[in-house]
Amino acid sequence: MRVYVESYGCSQNQGEGAALARDLASRGHELAPAPAGADVGVLVTCGVIGPTESRMVRRWQALSARLPRVVVTGCLVPLRTDLLTGPGRGRTTFVPIREQAHLPALLDAWSVDAPLAEPNMAEGSDRATPPVTEEVIIAQGCTSGCTYCFSRLARGRLSSVPSETVVARVREAVARGVREIRLTALDTAAWGNDRPGTPTLAGLLRAVCEVPGDFRVRVGMMSPQSLEPCRDDYLAALAEGKAYHFLHLPVQSGSDRILEAMRRGYSAEQFRRQVAAARSRLPDLHLATDVIVGFPGETEEDHRATEELLESVGPETVNVTRFSPRPGTPAARLPPLSPRVAKRRSRSVAALRQRIARARLERWIGERVVGRVLEAGPGGSSVARMANYLPVVLDRQPPLGTEVELRVDGARSTYLLGSPC
Repeated sequence: MRVYVESYGCSQNQGEGAALARDLASRGHELAPAPAGADVGVLVTCGVIGPTESRMVRRWQALSARLPRVVVTGCLVPLRTDLLTGPGRGRTTFVPIREQAHLPALLDAWSVDAPLAEPNMAEGSDRATPPVTEEVIIAQGCTSGCTYCFSRLARGRLSSVPSETVVARVREAVARGVREIRLTALDTAAWGNDRPGTPTLAGLLRAVCEVPGDFRVRVGMMSPQSLEPCRDDYLAALAEGKAYHFLHLPVQSGSDRILEAMRRGYSAEQFRRQVAAARSRLPDLHLATDVIVGFPGETEEDHRATEELLESVGPETVNVTRFSPRPGTPAARLPPLSPRVAKRRSRSVAALRQRIARARLERWIGERVVGRVLEAGPGGSSVARMANYLPVVLDRQPPLGTEVELRVDGARSTYLLGSPC
């Protein structure tokens, strides 16, 4: 069968979609590069905020109107399948997140009455152009109880993938030519907490970095609450081996009052100490953080505390999200802020983020660095990642996966400009 796979949302969703595509291809199904001509469409959904949820509904409607069958999985399936109503519902099969492993067998059964087409390598299937990056999922769910989080409800409690399974997946990916491994979970630092006697994330990272081959490792998002017990050992492991000097540590608010209302389990000062420890160990650290603006009950003082925290810490990357009440979460029952106020604060943080990031990135101008080319861009350009995962845009396209010596020539608020030495 010709199968079209489309994924939205976080790196975990992207990894699940890519893994499904690889599994389907290995079983003889053809991966369609576009919906046109596909027998089945697989939609991996995200429901992190209301506008994204609405986009998922529209995308499902478009696919179900064009394709004979659609499979919907991802975060909407456990909680919001009621949104997917209309003529396409009868042609749609829902597969819960933790049952995705059974999806290829389902398509195998469907293909009994539909002869498999010969793969068309000229159409750009995944097998024609193997990716050089790959998400390796290390856990489902998490141990936190954030009052606003939809993903926690969709994915459930923490279930860590055994270390030997993760290492085997990394080994297999590297053998296929993957040059960047992305260890992914809702909260990577929580890995192993559900398995007594299991090493912490630091041990897992060391085991992954010991896999032979020419590749780098990017560790995904983690909560400051989960990082705290293993902070020093993890930072030591991050400084070793093949790991990018990159830390994605969402703070969400600079106000302890709001952090408590969110049930984040740490204070703004604890976050500051973690960042200071990381930069002490890794002077070239690329710090990414997330901020939620307009949480219910947020005052002007709370908002200023968030902006002051960003000013003092100076992250290279800040992801700004305006609070969106999600069904089934405690925060959805709280009185909302005025949309006008939330919008104004969101714009203020976004402007601050750009100013901070531009100043942080301009420090690299004139430096000579090594970057790994991971993406082809428009007009013959490409994107390389430095040892700390900062992106450098080049005006040429060296072979994907290769490392090149670069000179940083300029900076924008989200990337650097460079040229090969």
